[in-house]
Amino acid sequence: MQHPTNILDAPIATELLAFFEKNPVTKILSFVGFDLLTFDGITDEAASVIAGCGLDPLYLDSLKFLSPEAARRLANCRCEYLSLDGLVEISPEVANALAEYRGEVLSLSGLTDLTPQVATELSAFPGLLFLNGITAISVETGVALAPHIGDLILDGVILLPEDVAEALSQHQGKLLSLESLRFMSDAAAKALAGYRGKLELAVDDVQGADKQGQK
Repeated sequence: MQHPTNILDAPIATELLAFFEKNPVTKILSFVGFDLLTFDGITDEAASVIAGCGLDPLYLDSLKFLSPEAARRLANCRCEYLSLDGLVEISPEVANALAEYRGEVLSLSGLTDLTPQVATELSAFPGLLFLNGITAISVETGVALAPHIGDLILDGVILLPEDVAEALSQHQGKLLSLESLRFMSDAAAKALAGYRGKLELAVDDVQGADKQGQK
């Protein structure tokens, strides 16, 4: 097997999968996932190969950039857990493609900023969405995330103004997790109290609210 380069192309992807198929650790890899820690990028053709590999969960956390077409092909993977935590930012087009994924869990915890446009596209994903790299959310982004019907994990958010709390309280899923909040005002706590699903909080300083904040 050739030493892999920084860009995963179709021949290398095919070669890697063939190696894992013959290797005695295949069953372990199938259980813990296929982790490509060497590659910064992936070609569209390689994305198709990986999407059909059948390994679950599928960790592609080394990828730093992704074309919309590669994202669309990866969204067709047969796994229930797809992790792309190496992506620091994505375009609305990539977000739109990833929202077509129909597994149970999509992890994008490497994203450090979430624009309303990207949030709007990601909200179409119906499963559990991890966005733990986001530390602050605008009102517009909160409104854009509200239609999401899956569980939403925002455990990187530190501060939550009242207007953002009000926007997130309209989230349509069954779970909203904000376990890194350091401070929340009475008004923000009151706004979140209107959330209809399960709310998970662990706030260091809450005025007039239960510290565990679990509903």
